[in-house]
Amino acid sequence: MAQDTISHFSHPGHELVKRHYLSPYLCDMCWEDLSGSGYGCGARCDFGIHESCAARPLKLSSPAHHAHELVLVQTRRDEELACDVCVGGCAPGSFLYRCPPCGFDMHPRCAQLPQTAVYSSLHSEHDLTLVLAEGSCAACQGQDGAPAPGRGWFYRCSACNVDLHVSCASAGDGEEAESNHVTPGDVLAGVAAVHNNIQVAQALARLRVQGGQSVAALARPSYIKERTKYF
Repeated sequence: MAQDTISHFSHPGHELVKRHYLSPYLCDMCWEDLSGSGYGCGARCDFGIHESCAARPLKLSSPAHHAHELVLVQTRRDEELACDVCVGGCAPGSFLYRCPPCGFDMHPRCAQLPQTAVYSSLHSEHDLTLVLAEGSCAACQGQDGAPAPGRGWFYRCSACNVDLHVSCASAGDGEEAESNHVTPGDVLAGVAAVHNNIQVAQALARLRVQGGQSVAALARPSYIKERTKYF
């Protein structure tokens, strides 16, 4: 059973109190929607995280980066980074798993990506396998803004010789699980949610700063939730 009050490295100086979130909110760690059980700042700072994010390990090993252990860090608010697995943006001030020697970065959600037997609505004929290879995404190839073909992480159907970006494979696969277990569909839907929320953050950060609010403030998850109706 989760504790009612915890101290957590993601929000030093204040204790976090267990809360039940009723309205839409974004988790300050993973940038996914936060509803239901979570932890919020006991001093009423604008800070909240999932109960599962509070339990994330500070270090982990990942098949996506065999060379070294990855460390959970918070990015600076003046840097724009991309996840080396899904190629999606990492919002300024967000948390990610990093290999300091190699400069490898990965969304916390991407650390949960299943390696094999993944169904995608974009290629329902066969299961897909996560591979690091030279490839070209069958879903977004040739579209404006799409990553250029090259070496990266893809979900691959070897039988059909079809490759999909991690982010493309996740599009449209948001069915809810009927149990408390995390399914491949849950993980892929989470990747899609992170991409959407970060795109909104980047759009807000490009706006003219008004009313004395900084770009960093505009990019905070709670501010994004309040302003998404304008996008």
